[in-house]
Amino acid sequence: MLKVLHVNYSDINGGAAIGVKRLHKSLIKKDIKSSLLVAEKNSREELIFGPTSTFEIIKFLLLRSLSRVTKRLFIKTSNTETFSFNFIKTDILKKINNFDCDIVNLHWIGNEMISIDQINKINKPLVWTFWDMWPFCGAEHYTNNKRYEEGYNKNNKDCKGIDIARIVWNKKKKLSSSIEIICPSQWMYDCVKKSSLYKENSVYKIPFNLDSEFWSSSEKEFSKKNLDIPNDKKIILFGSSTSANKRKGFDIIINLFNDFKNKEDIFLVVFGLKPKNLEKLQVKYKYLGEVKDEYTLKNLYSASDLLLMPSLLEAFGQISSEAASCGLPSLIFEKTGMTDFIEHKFNGYVAEHKNEKDLLHGLNWCLENENLNKISSNSRNKIVGYCDDETVAKKYIDIYKKKLSTN
Repeated sequence: MLKVLHVNYSDINGGAAIGVKRLHKSLIKKDIKSSLLVAEKNSREELIFGPTSTFEIIKFLLLRSLSRVTKRLFIKTSNTETFSFNFIKTDILKKINNFDCDIVNLHWIGNEMISIDQINKINKPLVWTFWDMWPFCGAEHYTNNKRYEEGYNKNNKDCKGIDIARIVWNKKKKLSSSIEIICPSQWMYDCVKKSSLYKENSVYKIPFNLDSEFWSSSEKEFSKKNLDIPNDKKIILFGSSTSANKRKGFDIIINLFNDFKNKEDIFLVVFGLKPKNLEKLQVKYKYLGEVKDEYTLKNLYSASDLLLMPSLLEAFGQISSEAASCGLPSLIFEKTGMTDFIEHKFNGYVAEHKNEKDLLHGLNWCLENENLNKISSNSRNKIVGYCDDETVAKKYIDIYKKKLSTN
């Protein structure tokens, strides 16, 4: 039996945690002995392994805080994304090397979970799934600049103070070129192939998986009543575990509804971390806070008519894939990972990148009854079979076996 160890910072918090657990469970269904090693464990599942002492829990909390404090005190940058430096050695390496497994699959390892130097000391064949841009950037988890293509040097420095991103990037240059890389989307794949760090590595594209049987629509009127959402309006949904992040485009949404004429016909539902400028919305809305329960999320998708996802940078977009599986179309920008499964005017609208006028045009186009009915009926058909558990698990298993055969 093939034995796989997944390594991810958390088992619950964040999109990567949700996605890794889905992959882990889908592999178990395929008779793979899959285990998950985390720095932050909140579940009680047997095959998920976390810190074994209070000291270790506190240590990881301090390390996570250290990266935040370091960025705030020593790096003056306009980039508001999470920064991870991964300088400090941790006990995770020892746990990985002592674990009974055939292959190790790294996932989201920020927050100082393991030092960059320690990655090369992992004594098992290594696969790395990229959940954001951090593996091929410096310290940034997302960036708009091209330093990751050009190489981090003094001439393209984009911050004041210590250029820690350059120091981190130089450490990553020493990582093995034999690491197999898995990207969730064509956008991410293209970024990796342009990167100065990994353009020579073996890179594969596999979407993040979901259980399409669970993620299916419920009765719309029941869902609206259950969530106390108006039944006489078209419901537009926006949300993310990082809704407050500028990259998610909430500032764009403010402008969008300022210019939208038929405000009385729609109702906006927002979930996730509270955006700072929520009160500036010039449309009726309801804020639900963070929603972690999957049944509530499924009801949200079922109650809504359109998902608004104007992310400027997005590796994949799990919310958009969940929504599509529930028959909910999306309004998005091009040049993001969501374009792999959101097809323009088929199961959503793909606006020109950063073009707010085209996004407004797309909103009007989607909400026309004839167009909305068409893209809604196409939404589930596009996603099912593309990123369902069975399909994705098989692709991962093929890569694991290929890696083991060449090691």
